[in-house]
Amino acid sequence: MIALPATLIDREGRAFTVRRLTADDRTALDAMYLAFEPKRGAQGLPPVEKNLARWLDRILDAGDHFGVIVDLELLGHVMLLPIDSERAELANFLHQSIRNRGIGTAINRIALDIARDRGMKRVWLCVEPFNRAAVRSYEKAGFKRLPGSLWETEIEMEAVLDVPM
Repeated sequence: MIALPATLIDREGRAFTVRRLTADDRTALDAMYLAFEPKRGAQGLPPVEKNLARWLDRILDAGDHFGVIVDLELLGHVMLLPIDSERAELANFLHQSIRNRGIGTAINRIALDIARDRGMKRVWLCVEPFNRAAVRSYEKAGFKRLPGSLWETEIEMEAVLDVPM
């Protein structure tokens, strides 16, 4: 398990920090999503500006939320949302300026470690099949495609966790 906050190095040799989000981060989180492209890129998320505040209010009330900080700017949001006592859903959004640098794989691994420490047995997610970079990142972190989702409009993936005793 990696302790947070954690500063890591991406594939380009640049530092980024992963830390828990707090209420003080809301303005920076709003700004990140307003600059995020493509809008409604994955399953309609993040939502368009008029629905953004309501969506963030709803999701920030549940689960664990982490930020990716690059050069003192919040450029990523990772969330682990509980499904039930043994399962969580993972979702993450990286600003377009920091994609394809290995940051997504690193934060997916961190999220799985946190879920494991919380006693979760499985982490589930859904990704669009054309988002090959995200699919590869999830697979590198330990997710497997669920049967029957290969040719669907969305791929369901799951990581089965070894829960510490």
